[in-house]
Amino acid sequence: MKKELIKPKEWMKRIPASVSEKMGLLVIMVVIIVFFSITTKGLFFNLTKMTNIINILQASVLTGTVAVGVTFVIITGGIDLSVAGNCVLCAVTSALLMERGIPWQVAMLISIGVGTFVGLLNGIAVTKLHMVPFVTTLAMQNIAEGVAKTITNSRTITGLPKEMTIFGQGKLFGTMIPISVVILLAVFLVGMLLLNRTNYGRKIYAVGGNTYAAWLAGINTNAVILLAYIITGFTSAIGANIVVSRLQSASLSIASDLSMDVVAACVVGGTSLMGGRGTITGTLMGALIISMINNGLNLMGVQASVQLIAKGVIIFVVIAYDSLRKRDR
Repeated sequence: MKKELIKPKEWMKRIPASVSEKMGLLVIMVVIIVFFSITTKGLFFNLTKMTNIINILQASVLTGTVAVGVTFVIITGGIDLSVAGNCVLCAVTSALLMERGIPWQVAMLISIGVGTFVGLLNGIAVTKLHMVPFVTTLAMQNIAEGVAKTITNSRTITGLPKEMTIFGQGKLFGTMIPISVVILLAVFLVGMLLLNRTNYGRKIYAVGGNTYAAWLAGINTNAVILLAYIITGFTSAIGANIVVSRLQSASLSIASDLSMDVVAACVVGGTSLMGGRGTITGTLMGALIISMINNGLNLMGVQASVQLIAKGVIIFVVIAYDSLRKRDR
């Protein structure tokens, strides 16, 4: 009996969409590595020295950590543009408390509470007051940043305890692996398990796919969306404290361009701004891609304005592609 030959197009259709997206992201990462390795004459990717590879991983920690939380919000069909302001507020809160003699452990816990509270306020505004997420979180961004400026008088806070640098500057058991990267992986694993292995994760996709249908099915849609914003506030605070630990200081520029990088990481990683689709794995890969692009352009001496253009074009193209694919369905 002859075996039926499978045509290439039919074979491709049998590959799950999530797997094909990850394969596509891997190809993009390989292309980026080859391109920047050539243009920087081997400085970008060197397995013998590993210095720049570690730099890329460390640079992706803040974006990746915050993007894990934002993925939950975007899958519900919302958006959180307050993450940059929230991170700044959390960073200066933690630093100010340490400056006033509060133990660094307590200071960090309080700042994490502040970040989570900001997420809670966003969630309440969206679910209870029925405010538009885009406008609501943009306003919260300004509020958080304004509060940070007020309580610091726009100054940079330095001279923080050396013990608190373990999260940002420490290495894992004396190896080259930064503890900050380990924290990112821990946040990634928790986020992945929460989204893929829990009842809440299934509800997230249901709400994002069709909020009204999810409500008819008995899902408390407001509670699902509220928790998504709380998670984002929490991950924003975690990311902020890692940066404070690495720099041993806090300033208003600690999260420059963060909102754009986070959104870029999510959409490049396959999270649809239309809601209902996205993975934590894709988001982490997206964060690495954004970090690689930033690092490569810096090594090439490209101006910061051009980097903004590059990231803007990436977001524009991915969103356009997602919209066209959604329309074809």
